Amino acid sequence: MPAPLRAVPLATAVASTLLAIATGCSRSPDAPAASAPAGAGPVQAASAGRAVYEAQGCARCHAINGQGGRMGPDLTRVGAQPGRTAEQLAEHVRNPKAHNPGSRMPAFEGKISEQDLKALGEYLASLK
Repeated sequence: MPAPLRAVPLATAVASTLLAIATGCSRSPDAPAASAPAGAGPVQAASAGRAVYEAQGCARCHAINGQGGRMGPDLTRVGAQPGRTAEQLAEHVRNPKAHNPGSRMPAFEGKISEQDLKALGEYLASLK
């Protein structure tokens, strides 16, 4: 039987994982979506993408500059990684298992607009 003090962090980790899976690491249904205007440049789209990141609750699972969750990968420098373009990052959010079959991240295809996915990809690609 595990020592009581050691069981607490394990129980917390299990509870956090179950909560994230149950909620899909996504925003609350009444949170407003944030989109970049059609034809927005990368800077405007990245700014709108940050709003999408916040509105969708991405920080529940991911951290940027030490702020946010630890369940998913740290995204502080995700845009500096080879091959991480705005398009690739948006596609990963759309369908994570297509890029990483073992991913625990839920797919966001059909849950957020294509415009928001594009803006989110621009924001993530700007993190260098």
